[in-house]
Amino acid sequence: MLFVFTILLDQLSKYLIRFSGGFYICNSGISFGVKMPTALFWLLWIIFIAFLTSYTFSKTENQKLRSIGITLILSGAFSNIIDRLTFGCVIDFINLKFWPIFNLADVFIFFGAIITISSIFKNKN
Repeated sequence: MLFVFTILLDQLSKYLIRFSGGFYICNSGISFGVKMPTALFWLLWIIFIAFLTSYTFSKTENQKLRSIGITLILSGAFSNIIDRLTFGCVIDFINLKFWPIFNLADVFIFFGAIITISSIFKNKN
């Protein structure tokens, strides 16, 4: 449910910003506009998904917390991949002026990483 909800929320936000005439950029790079060859991007994407999938299914005490974090990471990444396949770029529209422009999927990825890392540290204590 969380996976589908976050993708729908991100895609809806991008749809609304594009069709309302709001400010957005078409980011053809990876995070923060960094450029990368297409073949390398897809290779790293496959490795990333394989790693997260195998990590998700390994047994730990904080399985639920870790699953939530990884679900947020995967849903954010998947939503940005939908953009990349649909538009050839990722739609970014949140502009805080002091940080590179980003979108809701990036927020999900960020908080998913924090939750996942905290579940790892909880496991070690």
